[in-house]
Amino acid sequence: MIFRVLGPQAGARKPATLLAALLLHANAWVSLDELIDEIWQEQAVPASADRNVRTYVWQLRQVLPPGRIDARPRSYRLRVSPGEVDSDVARALLERSERVAADEAVGCLNSALELWRGTPFAELRAETAVAATAWLQELRWELRERLADAYTRLGRHGEAIAVLRVLTSEDPLREGTWARLVRALHAAGRRASALSEYQRVCDFLAAELGVEPGPELVRARREVAA
Repeated sequence: MIFRVLGPQAGARKPATLLAALLLHANAWVSLDELIDEIWQEQAVPASADRNVRTYVWQLRQVLPPGRIDARPRSYRLRVSPGEVDSDVARALLERSERVAADEAVGCLNSALELWRGTPFAELRAETAVAATAWLQELRWELRERLADAYTRLGRHGEAIAVLRVLTSEDPLREGTWARLVRALHAAGRRASALSEYQRVCDFLAAELGVEPGPELVRARREVAA
């Protein structure tokens, strides 16, 4: 079975929030009080909250394989095996992409990216899932950078450039991504565009941070100039 954390949980909202909270702490005990805080969040907690949580747990047990949710006084635990969470699958596909030829790597990386269906742990409060969502955002970023690299190795420069333009617009402070874009444009025979993008990021770094480009960007510029 695959548990999905790379997007909203299916089903009714409160049981879905319960499942998301248990998945965030997979294989660890989660107190009833923590679950109540997540399920009702800014809402007034009803007097029947304890009983309602037990009902939601019962509902989840109807759709999960037997023995997945353990209970003890005022705590629950979801049992998850390695590789049963879609984020684990994405990580495994990333690792596989590093060991195979570029054309197969493209398939692995696109398959991993297709696992994203929205915001991970969207049902939970932002502060609750901040560490997990940050890690998953970095994983998705790395998948897209590696996909651009694989496209470049295959000579599919237009696709590499398209991916990298999206990334640089999402986070223009990542110099490594700009360096990839400069190199991809150069590899596509677009030397003037490569130099233009280099100058654009230099201007941005100077205006926003008051800094010069770092070593990786400078190396990319030298490669284009050479």
